[in-house]
Amino acid sequence: MADVEANFLGYESAELADAYFSLIPAPHDATASYMVGQAAAPRKILDASSLIEDYDEETGLSLVDMVGIHGIAPETAPADPLQLQSWVKEQIGAALDATAVPIILGGDGTISLWGIETLQARSPELTVLHIDANADLDDPDDEESHHTVMRRVLELKKPPAICQVGVRSLSRDAFERIWDNNVQVETFFMADIDRDTGESWQESVVDELRSPVYLSIDLTGLDPSVIPAVGAPEPGGLGWWQFLRLLKKVAARRRIAAIDITELCPVDTSIQSDLAAARLIYKAMNYIQASGKMLAKP
Repeated sequence: MADVEANFLGYESAELADAYFSLIPAPHDATASYMVGQAAAPRKILDASSLIEDYDEETGLSLVDMVGIHGIAPETAPADPLQLQSWVKEQIGAALDATAVPIILGGDGTISLWGIETLQARSPELTVLHIDANADLDDPDDEESHHTVMRRVLELKKPPAICQVGVRSLSRDAFERIWDNNVQVETFFMADIDRDTGESWQESVVDELRSPVYLSIDLTGLDPSVIPAVGAPEPGGLGWWQFLRLLKKVAARRRIAAIDITELCPVDTSIQSDLAAARLIYKAMNYIQASGKMLAKP
């Protein structure tokens, strides 16, 4: 059983064989170029989760009474970046073997590639829903390596289709790549989302996806008023309920097979962002459970 300190919501960690969700720490910030500290995020998220009530008023669920949540202590993760990458992929694989939904707690955005590679090896037909302020489609040779993650995904042997939401910061090269008909990227820019008061864009996002979905949440995709403690906050992002409505629709109509959450850069003087990140994870769990689309346990 995982270290008791890894418990989510303050409850005892379940054995992986009995768990429906597995929280996997990826304390990595080696590619952060502005603010660093993302390596501390997994522990901060787990600690803040103890303040969350386990009943979800939207779904009417109390997951602690229904499903197991497996947690791994961040302190057990290797410090060396290469060893960490292999270790995280092993933990994701173990979760998938147990038909648990892996939820990777970053860490900087590099870890998204680790998760997508691992899931695609088992489900080549997956699609990626990428929530982010930045398109992350710059050339890998660019000095801003933290903005290359989705470009690296496109360079996989059989790259998955990518649907991006919340983008409002990108290079000209990334913009041109988005409009290249030979590139499997559909981008919902925040300026267009803001003009769509009826939120029809959410239906369009769901239509771009097919199961299974890998959900990659870079917290800069949300507005800094919701989660200010990120490596590079960009104004004008998704609102809290706006994003949750999208997440609820995706979970109801597509099978979310794995999640990563990245770019939380905790600060000692405020728990706001840590708590919001933890609550976001729990909302995702509730929506997935309520959808009835999880794989049956062996």
